[in-house]
Amino acid sequence: MRQTVTGKIFTIPNLLSLVRLILLPVFFVLLVQYENNVMAFLVILAASLTDLIDGPIARATHTVSRLGQWLDPFVDRVFIIVGIIAIYVAGRVPLWILLLLLGRDACMLVLTVYQKRRFNRNFKVIFLGKFTTALVMAGFCSLVLWWPILPSAHIIDISFLPGWGSVEAPLGVWLLYAGVIVSWITAAIYLYRGLKPDPRDVRDSREEAKARENIEAEAAGTAAEAGTAGHGTAGTAAEAGTAGAGTAGTAAEATAAEARTAAEAAAEAETITGTTAAAEGDDDNERG
Repeated sequence: MRQTVTGKIFTIPNLLSLVRLILLPVFFVLLVQYENNVMAFLVILAASLTDLIDGPIARATHTVSRLGQWLDPFVDRVFIIVGIIAIYVAGRVPLWILLLLLGRDACMLVLTVYQKRRFNRNFKVIFLGKFTTALVMAGFCSLVLWWPILPSAHIIDISFLPGWGSVEAPLGVWLLYAGVIVSWITAAIYLYRGLKPDPRDVRDSREEAKARENIEAEAAGTAAEAGTAGHGTAGTAAEAGTAGAGTAGTAAEATAAEARTAAEAAAEAETITGTTAAAEGDDDNERG
């Protein structure tokens, strides 16, 4: 069942993420400046607990938010970066672990920006990503306390591989080894998913394209009907004009017939008048 994503900002999960972010400088100062392993451990433990419970709380209370989808992975990344830098500065991990973890987070940042610009899609954390964070955080906790100490492996005695030689190392070193491997496996999965369109996005795009085609087809049909109606109106007007011309021609013919009848009547009248005058002249001659 898909969770409804809200636009709320002030939710319990978002506040937990904000608390985790605020605890980071406190942890750094306690470990690097004061070298207080116990207090630094308690701070990082509290921050880790907020990361474990914010997701379940968001789903249980239906407060999954767009801000939380962006804020939670962002704080996770910042937490890992600050934590690994603090442990490196304290001299408890080799430089290559720092570089691999920072490089992985840089790749995730670029991928997040690409997904947003290319597909308008937010970065979605998978379970393996959460497991990676938990693994690395557990390693941090062990390195902060510098406990428990495990026997050395006596395989290869190299300074930048603590625990593999003759020098003992805490459990946290081995957890970070595993965390580096799993984090890059997770990065490969994120990369694979992030560079291809989401099937739901493809389906939505197809539906939008089909809707646009339907709208264009309806507009074309409406235009064609309007054009046909226009031609019909023009034809009707032409027929009306032809009928009018016929009517005018009939009227002209009637007028001409009336004129001819009047002329004929006038001619007959003149003939009758002439005949009458001639008869009167004959009568006058006879009397004379």
